[in-house]
Amino acid sequence: MAFGNRLIMGIVIACSLGMLSSCAFPVRPGYDRKSGTYKRYRVAKKAPAKVDTTAVNPQEELVIEEKLAAASKTVSSKATDADSINVASTKKTNAKDTTSQVSKKQTAVAASDSTGNKEQKTSVEQIQKQDSTKSAAKIADSTITKQPAKKVEVATKVKKETKPAARPTNLEKYAKEWLGAKYVYGAASKKKTDCSGYVMQVYKGFYGISLDHNAQRIYDDGRGYSIRRTKLQEGDLVFFGNFWKISHVGIYLKGNRFIHASTSDGVVITSMDDKYWSSKYKGARRFK
Repeated sequence: MAFGNRLIMGIVIACSLGMLSSCAFPVRPGYDRKSGTYKRYRVAKKAPAKVDTTAVNPQEELVIEEKLAAASKTVSSKATDADSINVASTKKTNAKDTTSQVSKKQTAVAASDSTGNKEQKTSVEQIQKQDSTKSAAKIADSTITKQPAKKVEVATKVKKETKPAARPTNLEKYAKEWLGAKYVYGAASKKKTDCSGYVMQVYKGFYGISLDHNAQRIYDDGRGYSIRRTKLQEGDLVFFGNFWKISHVGIYLKGNRFIHASTSDGVVITSMDDKYWSSKYKGARRFK
């Protein structure tokens, strides 16, 4: 049994040694295993690249471009020389033309000098005549312009003299200017008017006080204040109506009278003691 084990172990060892002997060790760069010395490191040789014979050398291209540029310069110089020759020829022809024109003008001037003296004399006479006419026109214009100035001065004097018309001082005389005007409801003129329109016109023209075109609104106007009948003065407004409203208005005058626009007679003067109007009397207001 022990012998068998030893045999097996020997076989195993022999196999392992054989395997180790067959294994390849790593080779270092440049190391020759057989000789046991280091050799130079060999680089793999590359195949030479093929040269493209169709490609153009850049130096050759530069040489060709320089040759072309030189050729173009020579052509342009020849063209400029030809142009300069043409210009010189045209200048010569133009100079000849100008000299011929100058000679013609000189001959024409020489010919016209003889006639020019006569024309100058006539032109001088004409200028003198024009100056004389212009001076006369200036004198006329000055006289014309002076006249409106005088008119303006006269107009300003008239305006200064015509002062705005003063307001009338006699109320009765001014109020009588409407006497005989017809009664027309809603009108307010010296020919046609109603009671409130008449009072409105007289107060505006005599006192400068604006009133409403309505008897009730005049009565209710806060600018006026109530006056007793016994203390009435010329210019006070007297009102008439019924229990419900004020329907008529007039202007009190001296002597217990009042002037108003009645529906039947138009603008008239009536006594305050008239039965019809005294029965409708509702009060008086003073605005002045």
